[in-house]
Amino acid sequence: MSLIATTDPNFDRMERRLNQVFDHFFTDLGLSRRGGGGQQQDQARISPAVDIYEDDKAWHVHTELPGVKKEDIKLEMQGNNVVISGEFSRNKEHNDNNVRYQERRYGSFQRTIPLPDNVEKSGIKANFNNGVLEVCLPKSVEASPKKITIS
Repeated sequence: MSLIATTDPNFDRMERRLNQVFDHFFTDLGLSRRGGGGQQQDQARISPAVDIYEDDKAWHVHTELPGVKKEDIKLEMQGNNVVISGEFSRNKEHNDNNVRYQERRYGSFQRTIPLPDNVEKSGIKANFNNGVLEVCLPKSVEASPKKITIS
């Protein structure tokens, strides 16, 4: 079994690009798609960007969490899934009266990543550095390919 993304990354990229196009269009007209205080009117769910890599020994999940403190990130196993959750907090210096334009989203987030069957759950490790959460999911020994001699 392979890792299956909870959302299609191509769709996420397209959504971000379309938001940028509409933001620039409305800004050029002197209008704003944003609600009061710069918040989006449609409060879409927040889904941090995730990259998943595989090598011979492990799966590696890198999640972008800029501005989030390590202690505000929750990482847990739920069944056969790794669940990353937390909150993007707004800077206290910003309030509804002084924000003129805002692209970043604030609020709680959650990403659920299904695990393949060959993950050694007891060996999962995580590191948070420079706004990127790196989770290493080691492959179980029995999942490694075994060479069979043909007689």
